[in-house]
Amino acid sequence: VKNPEQLLIDKENVISLERKIEEELSTFENQVLDLYLTGMSYSQIARVLGRDEKSTDNALQRIKNKIRKVIAE
Repeated sequence: VKNPEQLLIDKENVISLERKIEEELSTFENQVLDLYLTGMSYSQIARVLGRDEKSTDNALQRIKNKIRKVIAE
């Protein structure tokens, strides 16, 4: 069981990590990630953003790489 202080530190770390990821991603990548996290498919994301599926797929690959980089830092 974590104490309240550790829970607060964990929450601050998550917020900091989310901020760093958001800063690394382009506007389009942030939009794609937000929609992906809601459970949308590549084709649904592409339709909503007015892009083709390939650009959505490419964006998700870039997002994954950037997130790995941020986590490794």
